Amino acid sequence: MKQTTLAAIFLFISMINMNAQETAKIKITAGSASFVATTYDNATAKAFIALLPITISMNELNGNEKYHSLSDNLPSSPLYPQTIHAGDLMLYGQSYIVLFYETFTTSYSYTPIGYIDNPTGLKTALGSNNPTVTFEILNNTTGIESVEQNSIEFKISNDGLLQYTGYAKKISLIDINGKIVSSTSSNILNINSFPKGVYILKVEGKNQTRTIKIKI
Repeated sequence: MKQTTLAAIFLFISMINMNAQETAKIKITAGSASFVATTYDNATAKAFIALLPITISMNELNGNEKYHSLSDNLPSSPLYPQTIHAGDLMLYGQSYIVLFYETFTTSYSYTPIGYIDNPTGLKTALGSNNPTVTFEILNNTTGIESVEQNSIEFKISNDGLLQYTGYAKKISLIDINGKIVSSTSSNILNINSFPKGVYILKVEGKNQTRTIKIKI
């Protein structure tokens, strides 16, 4: 793996591990059934968690899995698991979220995101077609504050300027792969050239650093 890629992953991991004490759990809901999943302590899981909450339509495949293609790529470190277990949540390639509802052997490689603690009833809940599935954080141990759009602390103007209204020695905008795409010692960032999506706003103050999930 290239050093630049490793640096980006380590930056992302260290950023969202601030104040984290345990692995995050997420709630997965299909129809009237909900399941609790434990996530792994890796960059892929943390990048996926940063997208939550999301509700997506998942496609049926092979009689053992449901998948969805995200609009953004996630960091990946594919492994060859040999055996897939019912309840496994994985990333295929860099953008395909896959939720398995059967146990079977495989020749494909995936990056693990997490696993449902008790997958009993998962197959029935997902059904045989293309279900709508909601993923949300059950316990927020990532250290990331979730702010969907304009708030008291920051505003995005129509001309593409992000203004942080609190005190900051430095603010940085970080993409989902952990890359700093812009930073400034002032309180204003020009975000005109960045594609719409989920980002992390890193705010460095006098005595603390905060990380805020935002959508632009």
